Amino acid sequence: MMLTRRKFLRSVGAGGIALVAPLGIASVAAAVDTSAWFRNPLRIPAMDEGRIIDGKRVFDLAMQYGTSHFINNLATPTAGINGSYLGPVLKVKRGEDVHLKVTNRLSEPSTLHWHGLNLPAIMDGGPHQVIPMGTTWEPRFNIRQPAATQWYHAHMYHRTGIQVYHGLAGLLYIDDDELHDLQLPSEYGVDDIPLVLQDRAFNQDGSLRYMGSMHDRMIGMMGPVMLVNGTAFASFKVQKPLTRLRLLNGSNARIYNLGLEDRREFLQIATDGGLLAQPVAMRNLVLAPGERCEILVEFKPGEDILLWHSPLPRRSRSSGPGMMGMMGMMAGNDRPFPIMRFDASQSPAMTRKIPAQLLEPRSWSTTEAVRNRRINLDMGMGMGMGGGFRINGKAMDINRIDFRVRLGEIEIWEIGNSSPMAHPFHIHDTQFRILDRDGKPPGAGEQGLKDTVLVYSGERVRIITQFEHYADARAPYMFHCHILEHEDAGMMGQFVVVA
Repeated sequence: MMLTRRKFLRSVGAGGIALVAPLGIASVAAAVDTSAWFRNPLRIPAMDEGRIIDGKRVFDLAMQYGTSHFINNLATPTAGINGSYLGPVLKVKRGEDVHLKVTNRLSEPSTLHWHGLNLPAIMDGGPHQVIPMGTTWEPRFNIRQPAATQWYHAHMYHRTGIQVYHGLAGLLYIDDDELHDLQLPSEYGVDDIPLVLQDRAFNQDGSLRYMGSMHDRMIGMMGPVMLVNGTAFASFKVQKPLTRLRLLNGSNARIYNLGLEDRREFLQIATDGGLLAQPVAMRNLVLAPGERCEILVEFKPGEDILLWHSPLPRRSRSSGPGMMGMMGMMAGNDRPFPIMRFDASQSPAMTRKIPAQLLEPRSWSTTEAVRNRRINLDMGMGMGMGGGFRINGKAMDINRIDFRVRLGEIEIWEIGNSSPMAHPFHIHDTQFRILDRDGKPPGAGEQGLKDTVLVYSGERVRIITQFEHYADARAPYMFHCHILEHEDAGMMGQFVVVA
């Protein structure tokens, strides 16, 4: 049951909610002005549409260090793309040729992965496309996908977690003419709002705390302070009553169960890979690391309301015995907390009509599938690098190819989870459709194109997809758990697409 704002404030005053009691560290908590909670203006990332040169859309991106101020005047060393923390929203259009110039100004190697895009493996930005210090990487590819909210982030081998945690990520919007025809809210920063959700932990000096315990390694890195677009205790002043929110779970490990303070209905209109066939009414939605969704929320003039995380559905919690059986509870997803505030005190009355039909997402028939693959996610007690996190019994080996996929063939992948906690499973290069969860059709909000799917403990999920356009027997794509600490520790594999 969701807490009311009054109960929340009362429990914070009593020290009762560790997730939002700032930092959970007394000396830092004392530095936080509680009157500023959910009064900090939401930062809206810059929109970068690049430059058109010789018919190509060109972007100049720099991975760099900076200093951010998340909590009052405490200085936090961070990293970002073209800024101190996170990167701009890159906007491209279906059918365009894109040329990105990515310069590494860090003091260590990194990569930049285009999460959700169908593109050549050598342009993917995974662990094989390393950008050495002081060099520039220049991927080029064509945008072949419909309108969607995608993203980009560091994907350095064994270093993805810490690099993303410090800020190396950003959103990427794909636009197309069909989207415009629907006349959905689309004024960036006004009624079309990006929301990058991240939880972070801080040391006493304001620096980010990363991987300080065995719990962090087992469950994945979680923190007690919510950042939205890099803003702590964020507040957005609603300007139009029908507002489109583009949500990205950019956290390393935390799974969110999102809803509004008064349990009102909102409409989900898109998944990872683009629009749904029609809006889906719901009161809460589960969003795992790496997943995106778009929702429409109607705010009434004069309202002041919080976005919340509620305890996750029962099936996501472990039920096994002993310490391993307690891991779902240990993950911290069973405690409600507020994420950000929406201030509609000055918004006008409702005027926009919501379309009843959107766009039918692409699908594939199971009768056309030529191959079924079985994948099992597991984790043991050996927590050394690559020790306990495995797919099909094997930890990641950058020199081993796990699958060879035939270009153009339709495949069904059955993903099982024999571990005691839920894992978000991501495949590079493709979007897929969820066929079923333990034999049952997915919910309406999952009946669209996806590149990341949450697989609960003990569950088996079947997906169907087709690997198109690009074949390269020497350059692999990744598939992995999108809890970044699990990925870094071995829950990742590789496949090549062959002609």
